[in-house]
Amino acid sequence: MISVQLINDMEAMADLGDNWLHTTCKNILNDNNQDTAAISIILSNDEKLRQLKKQYFRKDVLTDVISFNLEEKGNPVEGEIYISINRVSENAKKYKQDIVIELKRVIIHGCLHLLGYDDQTPEEKKTMTRLEDHYLSQSVVPDQI
Repeated sequence: MISVQLINDMEAMADLGDNWLHTTCKNILNDNNQDTAAISIILSNDEKLRQLKKQYFRKDVLTDVISFNLEEKGNPVEGEIYISINRVSENAKKYKQDIVIELKRVIIHGCLHLLGYDDQTPEEKKTMTRLEDHYLSQSVVPDQI
């Protein structure tokens, strides 16, 4: 069973549609041979993610997404994906993208990180972007945020 939970510690709630969120995360996991998982997606702000980045990665920078794997090696995927709505909004403006599409891209990106994908090299970034585009193309009409 795959469980996906959306947690919001912001005042405004993003409406991605439960169907999109669960279906997309399930597709990503199934495509990577995972049929059991527990994922929490936490929508937050710049300050919270900056604190997490400093605490766990020793970097004082803004970021749009941080993924934490919580499972023991060999166990089903269990993780948390923290997303800064501030960064998602800024990136949407910067890349002239709809904010809901940008948020969906970041959620997909976080799920890929939980599965072990990385984006440290140009080739890794290219792979992740290709996968993000693939899963976004499976999306239905964007929901409102």
